[in-house]
Amino acid sequence: MPIYEYDCKACGRRFERLVAAGKEKDVACDACGSADVARLVSCFGIGGGGSRLKASSSGCASCSTKSCGTCH
Repeated sequence: MPIYEYDCKACGRRFERLVAAGKEKDVACDACGSADVARLVSCFGIGGGGSRLKASSSGCASCSTKSCGTCH
């Protein structure tokens, strides 16, 4: 079963849910119980083994030295 991320239109809460095929319309907000939810497009990583997607060599917002292993 895939994990989907949802945004509740009633209370604004974001939550994740394991959803079985054909049960997408049965999802309701954990906080308020509203079924008025929107499925969000979530980011995911691609790669095998130890490989990772990497940002450009200009660095990231959290890297002041621009030499961390996360973004280079």
